[in-house]
Amino acid sequence: MTDLQNSERVVLFVPGAMTGDWIWEDNFAQAFSEAGYTVRTMSFRGHGATLVERMSLRFDDYVKDCVTEISRCSRAPHIVGHSLGGLVALHAATQVPVESMALLSPAPIGGMTRSIASLAATSPMSVFKFSAALLNARVTRYGTPPLGVYSPSCEPERANAITAQLKSEALPVILKLLAPPKLAVDRLDANRILMVGAEGDKILPASEVRRSAALINARFKSYRGMSHTFQAEREWPVVADDLLRFFAGT
Repeated sequence: MTDLQNSERVVLFVPGAMTGDWIWEDNFAQAFSEAGYTVRTMSFRGHGATLVERMSLRFDDYVKDCVTEISRCSRAPHIVGHSLGGLVALHAATQVPVESMALLSPAPIGGMTRSIASLAATSPMSVFKFSAALLNARVTRYGTPPLGVYSPSCEPERANAITAQLKSEALPVILKLLAPPKLAVDRLDANRILMVGAEGDKILPASEVRRSAALINARFKSYRGMSHTFQAEREWPVVADDLLRFFAGT
């Protein structure tokens, strides 16, 4: 966990699968720090752990990690969550106060079955690659990444740097995404939640993000051409500016 700047406004960045606090460093975290926020980032306990350690972890462990980091903030923070971290952050927000939330391609509230089926129909090999990478991140160093992880609008150097740092993930946590725990929607303020999709995301399609937003009556926004990995996109500052405006209005 890192704390980059002192301010009355606090934001906590929650990473997606196979990544960690480092994925926000030279993009969204920098933009929010320059905007005057106290920036906090976190990693989940499974990232960098041994196979045996990862196999003992559960989705609730990741929620506990997020609750702990939220509780360490000097005040109720704004949350920016990505992918797996987006869904984890939603569940954490039912347990501790948060100011507002912006979730980038969050894992679906109702489960990933439709997302996986959609990817398999388009690129069966991408499903295989993604599954293999979760167990052993080193396979991401070879060949092309799964469809939709990056897009032509990503910066190649940034995408390569992210790929090089990916860590193997806790398989039980990922499997739980197929049928996540029931979300206590009544403990969330939907007016303070923005779900963001990317039209070029084949891992968690924008249609699934829209579906999740509708389930809890949250706001929804999507970006044309972008991929699952917003942090690698050339136009990530556009997204960051939109998130800053959303937070300013909540």
